[in-house]
Amino acid sequence: MLCRIAKVVSGACLSVLASTTVASAQTERSVLFDHPVRLDSQGKLLSWIPGQAPYATLISRAWKAFERIPVQANGYRTYFTNPTFYGSTTKEHRQFEGRDWYHNPAGLFTMLTDGALLYRAFSGDEVVIQRVREMLDHQLRFGMTAPTDAWASVPYASSDPGDPVYRGAVSSRFEADGKSHGRGDGVGFLEPDKVGEMGCAFLSFYEATSAAKYRTAALHCADALAKNIRPGDASHSPWAFRVDAKTGRHEDEPYTADVIGPIRLFDELAHSGVHSLRYSKARRMAWHWLMTYPMQNNVWSQYFEDVLKYDDYRENIDQYIPLETARYFMQHPELDPQWKPHAKALIEWVTSHFAIDSTTMGGLHEKGKQWGAEAVSEQINDMDKMSSHTARFASVLALWYEKTGDLSAKERAFRSFNWATYSARESGLTKTSLDEGTGYWFSDGYGDYMRHFQRGIASVPEWAPVNEDHILGSTSVVRFASYSPHLLRYTTFDRSGQEVLHLRRIPKSIRCQGRGMRRVIVSTSKAGYTMAAVPSGGFTVTVHRASGNAIEIRM
Repeated sequence: MLCRIAKVVSGACLSVLASTTVASAQTERSVLFDHPVRLDSQGKLLSWIPGQAPYATLISRAWKAFERIPVQANGYRTYFTNPTFYGSTTKEHRQFEGRDWYHNPAGLFTMLTDGALLYRAFSGDEVVIQRVREMLDHQLRFGMTAPTDAWASVPYASSDPGDPVYRGAVSSRFEADGKSHGRGDGVGFLEPDKVGEMGCAFLSFYEATSAAKYRTAALHCADALAKNIRPGDASHSPWAFRVDAKTGRHEDEPYTADVIGPIRLFDELAHSGVHSLRYSKARRMAWHWLMTYPMQNNVWSQYFEDVLKYDDYRENIDQYIPLETARYFMQHPELDPQWKPHAKALIEWVTSHFAIDSTTMGGLHEKGKQWGAEAVSEQINDMDKMSSHTARFASVLALWYEKTGDLSAKERAFRSFNWATYSARESGLTKTSLDEGTGYWFSDGYGDYMRHFQRGIASVPEWAPVNEDHILGSTSVVRFASYSPHLLRYTTFDRSGQEVLHLRRIPKSIRCQGRGMRRVIVSTSKAGYTMAAVPSGGFTVTVHRASGNAIEIRM
């Protein structure tokens, strides 16, 4: 999900002519990525993956491929030291061998934590949790600021390629003139928005495992954000995009619109019972700034870690920040009375700026709408159509459908999700975009890819596999999930909340903390469950918990 290597590293991309040839060949043969295009009777795009539930198939294959990533010669799995890798096996390189480029460990590990917790609930797979534990433990050991820094005991966002120690990156490493251009932050610099995002990951993993060190890490993130906040204005956000960790006074870029990660961290801590006046004040300041500036002027810029500094902070707008902001509004409508017009406006803004015709960094011309599917670019700096960002767009549309019943949003989500499946191979190896220069990235191919399909299935349960039982989504972190032919058991962190499940058959019984739950016709605040038949097969069951976190479902 980062600014691509294409025009920076020698030999990293095909020539413009080669890219054009690829485009022509794909048009003639109706091929998208490596797969023949599949269309319905209306000429609109279907997933290349056969079967009733292609998104679940994709998620499973991709996670299994990720779990098999081997330890490299340096003693680490590739994603500890490199953000991008070689996708094929050659004499020169092995598959999953790292490529040289600025690393983004904090953002990447946050994304993978999100996806792994969703997949554990969906499948019961514990290997993904082991992988996340390794990542977060590594960040805690080798990627945190000093306790005496102004930004104390928080994660660095960037690192040099191949280096397992994270301290920011030498930002001039890939620049011909040897000057700092912002890429990789610079040694000793961090990104406060990633402090907020990774703070959320630490907190979620604490809720998943009960390991106190992750809660402590989340609190350190919140402490630093509360200590270093400012009111902000049109050209200065509450936290700078890049700032030195030691003194907190040297800002490389004073503006980023990405404040929803820190806001989410403060909200999640409050939800978990941490009540702090400092946190509440910082949260109010950030929310006020968000509503006063980017929500009014649409300057949604400065998220990606390896992007050049721009003379005008308003220039490099992206889709990541507004879409994740819209998602938060919809997930928490109680926080914003105007959540519906706000979320709709953000979706429309992204559509008009990034689901449009564009040209890749390698010179490949791409359509914003392909076989009825909207394909989404990343940012002004890199307008490649990318599968992870298209999947994000689809997941937000699916959530809009879930919250409003808008059938047109469901249809749009379906087509964009279908487009995004084409970048994944049957083996689970996932490419980022059509342009060969972009290559393979752990963020776009795994961390910031699979989680959106899972969220989409939770919003539209009919997309779940008909003949399988799954937890599709929960308002809480799911701590444990066990699947067998006649029994599904799971536990959550919160003692009240709800889960959406797909079940093959009508359950014989549903019990919470050993007590039977009754079926109710409509959702209530009391314990019970609702059930509805899915036209394609099976049942959508929504479990409402009022005072328990251990569920047992017998089929």
